[in-house]
Amino acid sequence: MSPLFARTLPLGGAALVAAVLTVAATAAPTKPKALRPGDTIMIVAPAGELIEDRIRLAAQRLEEMGFRVIVPDDLFRRRGYLAGTDQQRADELMRAFTDPEVDAIFPGSGGYGVTRMLDLLDWDAIAANPKMVIGFSDITALHLAIAAKAGFGTFHSPNPQWGLGSDGGMPPFAAEHFWRVLLASENGGAAGVVYEQPDGLGPRVCLAGGQARGRMTGGNLSLLAALTGTPYAAQTDGAVLFLEDVREAPYRVDRMLRQLEQSGALDSPAAVVLGQFRGCDAGDDESSLTLHEVFADYFADAPYPVVANFPAGHVEQNATLPFGREFLVDGDTGRVELLETPVEVD
Repeated sequence: MSPLFARTLPLGGAALVAAVLTVAATAAPTKPKALRPGDTIMIVAPAGELIEDRIRLAAQRLEEMGFRVIVPDDLFRRRGYLAGTDQQRADELMRAFTDPEVDAIFPGSGGYGVTRMLDLLDWDAIAANPKMVIGFSDITALHLAIAAKAGFGTFHSPNPQWGLGSDGGMPPFAAEHFWRVLLASENGGAAGVVYEQPDGLGPRVCLAGGQARGRMTGGNLSLLAALTGTPYAAQTDGAVLFLEDVREAPYRVDRMLRQLEQSGALDSPAAVVLGQFRGCDAGDDESSLTLHEVFADYFADAPYPVVANFPAGHVEQNATLPFGREFLVDGDTGRVELLETPVEVD
């Protein structure tokens, strides 16, 4: 069965051969090198401005774990809601990719701004220097662009400002999943990681049944919609599509899902995993559809498994997801499992 699309469907001989040939022509994204104590992490600001005391605390905690941390001298620059000009942010990111001493790139936070400078990046140089890249929210644009232009896997994860730099650090659930997929010491044995449901988020919800396997992509729904029709759009055919968002009313979630649907992005993913949509309910608007009704309109009759209320997104219980790696999604039980080692250990 195809590693990109393993939902059980009736296929004749010719169709099966075509499916196998399609998979054979699709190269797996390169795995970034696993993190080890002594490696160098560079913190960058490709989106919104950063909070200095949180970033300094995150850097201190990383150093206490044995990592060398580069905090650029002008990291805390600001231009309105942006962390400096588009060119400043692009140049900083290119420095991180091309500096041979840098092993991993940790965007300090999301916010807004990554889409403004994607066209300023040297994608050939980035593809030649695959490195670990983490983050979520606006960093979704970087995840998708790297997948489209550079061909290596990245990590949808907590970021330094709102994870490592929080007063109490990352909550245990988020920290466990973060380090489990990034560290060499955690990736020398069995590859599988089953994502359990943490306390406080309620049960996982199954919207459409079946089992499927595919490489994960996606991230923040607003960014996926914004990049539709661009060279950086998510490639969803045969993929496990993960979606999350924050502070978007149901009608806006509806509008963005409609954009993805009309673009073809919801036609043939292997599966869909809906994460946390914090602050996206209808509130006291009695005339609104509920968020659940919106999701049901798009996914209740989907020909692929769909699981909702997965623990990732703009919440403290934010599980790290290795994009570009193969996952199993069970739409009957809600099980979501990483099937392969997400980093290069050797």
